Amino acid sequence: MTIAPDGRKLLRLEVRNAETPIERKPSWIKTRAKMGPEYKELKNLVKREGLHTVCEEAGCPNIFECWEDREATFLIGGEQCTRRCDFCQIDTGKPSELDRDEPRRVAESVQAMGLRYSTVTGVARDDLPDGGAWLYAETVRQIKALNPNTGVELL
Repeated sequence: MTIAPDGRKLLRLEVRNAETPIERKPSWIKTRAKMGPEYKELKNLVKREGLHTVCEEAGCPNIFECWEDREATFLIGGEQCTRRCDFCQIDTGKPSELDRDEPRRVAESVQAMGLRYSTVTGVARDDLPDGGAWLYAETVRQIKALNPNTGVELL
C-alpha cells in the first residue's frame, strides 16, 4: 500500500502515474497566454452575473484564446456536480438550490457578448426529479427570446 503525503491511501492509478516520469514539452509546443481586453471583459461579465463556465470550472487551458475570441461554454446548474468523473475537474458535492434566474442571466450575457452561436452544458443534477431538464429548456427559451438569430448548442 502506498501512502500520499497527506496520509491517504493512493489509488492504483495514482501509484502508476507517480512512477511515470513527466516529460518536458518541446519549446515549439508552448504558447503564451494572452490576457487582453476581451478576456478581462468576459471574466468581469461572468463574475458580475454570477455565472459559471466550463472554461473556468474545468480548468480549460484554452480559456485565454477562446475568451479573447468572445467564445465561451456556459455551465448551468451551479458549480457542484453530483457525479465524480475521473476525467473532469468540476467539483463534486451536494449542489446548492437550483437558481431559477440563471437562464435569464445566461441569455443576457449571450446578448452582451454579441454571440452568433452559444454553447450550454451543465453539471449533473441527480438531486432534481427531472435531472435539470427544465433548466436546459428554459435557458434555450431565454437565449432565443433575447437573441433570435443566435444558434444554441447543448452538450
